[in-house]
Amino acid sequence: MRNQFKKMKTALTVKKNAQNAKSTDDSNKLSHVPQSEGSDAEPKLDDISMQEMWKKLHIQTKQINEQLLQLNNHKLVQTYNSLPRFIWFSLVKGIAVGLGSVLGATVVLSFLVYILSQMEFIPIIGEWVSAILEVVKGPEAN
Repeated sequence: MRNQFKKMKTALTVKKNAQNAKSTDDSNKLSHVPQSEGSDAEPKLDDISMQEMWKKLHIQTKQINEQLLQLNNHKLVQTYNSLPRFIWFSLVKGIAVGLGSVLGATVVLSFLVYILSQMEFIPIIGEWVSAILEVVKGPEAN
């Protein structure tokens, strides 16, 4: 972290020196050219002091820390961090998926059989539907 700070400080110092040298050269060459107004809308990186940068970095770090704490306190993350909770969660999830699949298939197949039972009057499909209905009804209806 300190190495990064030193690199940033060195880079800013070099950049400031280069800009100062350039501005003095430009002012000597183009002293009659007016400066454009409205460039003050956004502060440049050079205008921000190191202390302000550290304050902003500290605030951002605090915000990230708070968000990570919220994420770690989430129930799903806590469930995956505990092996017994994870096993229980997976078991309940598997039971729910299995039960939902069986109930969904039952509803869809019963609806399909009902629609097929209404098609007995169609000559080609009628015999085929009758055979399917006999299989579905089972040996008790025979």
